[in-house]
Amino acid sequence: MNYVYDEKKGIAYARLYAEYFKLCDGKKLFFYDINGNDCTNFCSQCVWAAYGGWMPGIDDDTVSENKERIKKQIRMISRTWFGSLFFSGSNKWCRVVEFYDYSISAKNSGPSAYRIYEGDWHNFNPSSVREGDVIQLIVNTYTPYRYGHCLYVTQRGESNRDIKICCHSYDRLDAPLSEFSDLPDIYAKLRVMRFKSAEFPK
Repeated sequence: MNYVYDEKKGIAYARLYAEYFKLCDGKKLFFYDINGNDCTNFCSQCVWAAYGGWMPGIDDDTVSENKERIKKQIRMISRTWFGSLFFSGSNKWCRVVEFYDYSISAKNSGPSAYRIYEGDWHNFNPSSVREGDVIQLIVNTYTPYRYGHCLYVTQRGESNRDIKICCHSYDRLDAPLSEFSDLPDIYAKLRVMRFKSAEFPK
């Protein structure tokens, strides 16, 4: 069945779970990697939510229902793209490059995205970014030869300072994209992908 990518749901999820450790344990859903490798796990969760995997709400009944949806892999792809209550999920779910390659690849089912931009900050047009986009960064101090960080866009804008993002590792809630663009020696390059309607088995 085909499912619409609803960025409003993705944004609501991102804002609710960006500052994960401020939530009591009973409200948490997915596994969080406290070792600092949780950025793509979190972005996959936001994409999953936008495709309808998540039922909005933080009350006990809704949290329990969402945990069941995770266990049943609603809006996930079994053995390929899935998150978990107990670990970071599949490689295509929790690793930066694998998530990108899988999302933009042609396939019968699973998250479907296309690249909007790839390059340096100098040639980047902030107004091309929309809510619900995923931005990946090359981090020279971490992985200088490949993409190593992932952000979820929660607000569009005409400048990097106006664009807001949520991410994990380190946790940020509606932080300006300029926190990264102002440090081009560290965050040397970016790419932006946009998700669209996609097929999922359930």
